[in-house]
Amino acid sequence: MRIAMDFSRARLAAFLLAPLLSMSCAGGAADESLPSEDGAPEAGVLPTAPAPTPISECYPFDMPTTAALRAAPKKVFGFYYPIFPISIDNAQPASDYWTGWMTPESRNGEYANIGGLMRDRPLPRAPWADSAWRQRDFETEVRRAIASGMDGFLYEHPYRVSSDTRNNQLTVMLAAAAAVDPEFRIVLSPDFPTEAEGTTDGLVSMIASVAQHPSVHKLNGAIVLASFNPERKSVAFWTELKTRLVAQGIQVTYWPLLSYTGDVTKYAEWNSLVTGFSTWGERTAQSGENMRRWSVESHRRGKLWMSPVAFEDVRHKLTDSENSSRVYWEAQNSLAFRSQFEKAMEGDADWMTLLTLTDYGESWMTASQERGYVIMDWIAYYTTWFKTGQRPTIVRDTLYYTHRRHRTDAPFNAAKQTARAMKLRGGVAASNQVELLAFLKEPGRLVITQGTDVRTLDVTSAGVTAFQAPLVPGTTPVFELQRGGVTVQRLESKTQILAQAVYQDLMYHAGGGRSCTRP
Repeated sequence: MRIAMDFSRARLAAFLLAPLLSMSCAGGAADESLPSEDGAPEAGVLPTAPAPTPISECYPFDMPTTAALRAAPKKVFGFYYPIFPISIDNAQPASDYWTGWMTPESRNGEYANIGGLMRDRPLPRAPWADSAWRQRDFETEVRRAIASGMDGFLYEHPYRVSSDTRNNQLTVMLAAAAAVDPEFRIVLSPDFPTEAEGTTDGLVSMIASVAQHPSVHKLNGAIVLASFNPERKSVAFWTELKTRLVAQGIQVTYWPLLSYTGDVTKYAEWNSLVTGFSTWGERTAQSGENMRRWSVESHRRGKLWMSPVAFEDVRHKLTDSENSSRVYWEAQNSLAFRSQFEKAMEGDADWMTLLTLTDYGESWMTASQERGYVIMDWIAYYTTWFKTGQRPTIVRDTLYYTHRRHRTDAPFNAAKQTARAMKLRGGVAASNQVELLAFLKEPGRLVITQGTDVRTLDVTSAGVTAFQAPLVPGTTPVFELQRGGVTVQRLESKTQILAQAVYQDLMYHAGGGRSCTRP
């Protein structure tokens, strides 16, 4: 089963009193493969430049208020995978359930052959003192999503009570959304019975049980259902579900996350049932063009399009499937993320879905231990661009970096990592680059230093520049912004580049950003 701020003045006081995490986030050739500023889409431009929100101090640009962003017809939803919340057991981070997933020695060496189930986790927190800790954690994640410009979550959940408590938290998430911001919406992404004899009974009961909750997202009065890979059941199955719910006075509409394909002629049988099309997508820069083509095709059919955006997909886990475990898709540092967002805008996508925010076993984007708030900062920038139709102006120099802990072909300790080596599954050939993603308010010189290897790039205009250099084992990269021969900003990576590894770690580590108080 694949259970796969508002910062207006009225809400600012409540936000500042909310539980906060203070975090310092201060951290070849230029990438010319993406659309230029002159080619930015103009649809959806807000009539006036809105006042920036107080969270803007965390970003390179002035973030519009949540009210201003929500006035735009375009929407952004983060896909929430409930198996991996901030905390599993409300225990001390040094010895909690997450630690057992990440260390080879834990749980009697359950993950000793792969070096841990995953390589990253949510930002740790101290235990809450009361029994409502699950809702408190959800509230934190809602605040973070709002601060990044999201309209809500696509929330995956079972169609019946699960044996895993983590899967039974839909009503808690709905309560958290309502408590933080009554306008933050939860799009239902229900799982469903895939066996031949499976019926719509469980789905009818589950949807009916939350249909009247004010945080459940509706489009023109109909509850939006956005299930993953719904074609595992026939269109007749989903038609029956809709008919049964209508009989109870519940209107629903479908916006399915169909299996990824570059063939835009597919899924014609869904045309009469859905409001919009979407797909689970692929985590590569090259897939962005297919998403643009799907957007054009969806609009040609008179349907809306929700375009998927991801940062990467890397699966250190070991399962029986060689196609979905011990594999990774080459994201080329930040390129997959940036190109998917920009191609979606080029195709005039109606919605975006971030796949996923919280699946640390495959693809995650929310604030984490190994990346801080880096990806969330980028989401804020591109979401603002998507919703306003104008590339945000950079008003604060900000540097970010991404790189792996070691080269993809680095030797590892085969006596300890006895599981098969990681395998490239999709995208271009394996990339071993250090990237400096610079948001510059004016021209300057970028410098990447790895030991004695020094690379420079003179940037002649303000904006966003991706500067890459070959990864140098045995060094810890240092990144600088210089003007007039003077270092304006300096950022050292938190991740040393290893010449060889004990266990392979093919995720992209990240750092940088601005020092500020965040949700």
